[in-house]
Amino acid sequence: MNDTALQQQALEWQVVLWSGEVTAAEQRAFEIWLAANEQHQQAWDGLATMQHTLQELRVPAAALLRDKPQATKRRRLLQVLAVGTLAAGMVPLARHTDIWQDWSADHHTHAGEQQHLLLADGSRLSLNTSTAVDIEFNAMERRLLLHRGEIHIAVAPGAHPLFIQTRHGTAQALGSRLNMRVRADETWVSAQEGAARLIPTHGAADYMLASGLQAGFSSHAVTETMPNGAEATWLEGRLVAERMRLGDFLDELNRYRAGVIRCDAAVANMVVSGVFPLPDTDRILESLLQALPLRISYFSRYWVSVHAL
Repeated sequence: MNDTALQQQALEWQVVLWSGEVTAAEQRAFEIWLAANEQHQQAWDGLATMQHTLQELRVPAAALLRDKPQATKRRRLLQVLAVGTLAAGMVPLARHTDIWQDWSADHHTHAGEQQHLLLADGSRLSLNTSTAVDIEFNAMERRLLLHRGEIHIAVAPGAHPLFIQTRHGTAQALGSRLNMRVRADETWVSAQEGAARLIPTHGAADYMLASGLQAGFSSHAVTETMPNGAEATWLEGRLVAERMRLGDFLDELNRYRAGVIRCDAAVANMVVSGVFPLPDTDRILESLLQALPLRISYFSRYWVSVHAL
């Protein structure tokens, strides 16, 4: 797991513990998370560098949260802590976190959320779960900066080219519909209707992606191509698995859920197939029990473990 994800988890645990309504199960889940990996401890210790500023925020935070439902309290407290991160002189670190991207991006979604936008040129942009994007249109071009997550765009005809830029490079939409997702080491583009031109940041040559195909590209080259599958079914509120490893399926499901889903190695290679309704991840987890010999332990809403029976 990368540093950004660990920092996000540590901050989410800070939210849980400071909410004033932490349960015994959540306290135990936090202790398990902290002890599970040395990197978890390091991420948690990193929060101590801004402890003084955050401590001063606890009183105004409590006033902001008074008489609010628990879920609302925790969302609001996460905002307060994010401001505290910046106030504590942690801007260089924050700029590389999901929190900074959420606060600075033109549009963003949290885990389990989607957003649908009509852009100034008539294009229709959809943001999937945990996505942050900036929109930069000018007299010469139309450009989207996809910082993290996944988008689908139905491109309106126009005189100016439309580009989607990620940390790995840029895709130019030559057709009318694209699905694009940023992963840790590469960006995946699915040409749903019409072709796309892929431009890795440090690549020696561009790559023309034909309609009906998808491809992954790193900052240096296109790494893999294959026919389109179920990449855009999230637009219809569905998560589709076709003989997918359980470990991979749970990683995918975790995108739509705050916290951690841990998969025991003993069951990670079990095979999952089916069509699952989003965004009810609890219902999806329970449906797995009907199809596979599994046991699911809920330490809290934020920590779920999947084991063999």
